[in-house]
Amino acid sequence: MQNSRFFEKYLSYFLLIFLFLFSSCGTAMLSDESLAKKSKTQFSQMKKSEPLSNNASHKAMVQRIGKRIAGVAQVDLPGTEWEFVVFDIREPNAFAMPGGKVGVNSGLIALANGNEDQIAAVLGHEIAHVAFRHSNKRMSQAMGIALGGVILNSAMRNKSSTDRMLASGVYGLGTTVGMALPFSRSQEQEADHRGLYYAAMAGYDPRGAISFWKKMQGGKKRKMPQFLSTHPNPGNRIDFLNANMDRALALYRDAKIARGEKPNP
Repeated sequence: MQNSRFFEKYLSYFLLIFLFLFSSCGTAMLSDESLAKKSKTQFSQMKKSEPLSNNASHKAMVQRIGKRIAGVAQVDLPGTEWEFVVFDIREPNAFAMPGGKVGVNSGLIALANGNEDQIAAVLGHEIAHVAFRHSNKRMSQAMGIALGGVILNSAMRNKSSTDRMLASGVYGLGTTVGMALPFSRSQEQEADHRGLYYAAMAGYDPRGAISFWKKMQGGKKRKMPQFLSTHPNPGNRIDFLNANMDRALALYRDAKIARGEKPNP
């Protein structure tokens, strides 16, 4: 009953702030040049602080796959200075930063058993994040949410401590579950979609994405509900990739023929 009265009393506050946030959601408000410069500095620091792989074949493979996919993505990212580095870290992970700095963990190569189609699926996904300026948009959204919190605190400054605490809790939960997490999942799906096509147009079998995400899913039976996760449910992700597979396969076959190579059946 008390919570019901609280929402009735302050509903207009939340509506105005959330309207402000949704109006700017998905907008990249920061300078791409400054983010690329910061990423270059951070990447240089990572190369000094994190162990680098000494596996020559792994490094050559990642360079080869990365350059082919970056060549395809260049239409979306002209002038990008790409750099691909393999870190000797067991966690199966990869990332791409604004400005074209890409890291691949040795654990990811191990999980893929060195399969180039599967590794290409991951690199395509990460490069697509850069093409969509997702880092810029996430940071811009975080700034907007922080500003919304300041506005709410200012509007509630003369209210009781109980109401201020309730308002803060509602705002934090609402922006996390209602905005930040869905926005992150939307970005992941965008990167899955374009990344699938990037890899295919670079001549890598897009079915490798399905194989890889099945490995990532593994035998895990207990999963976090999707609405509480930054990433799509693995099963939903695989369904989405399969739904776009016909187009990806057509692009892959055209790319292989153009390269004078025989596509997989």
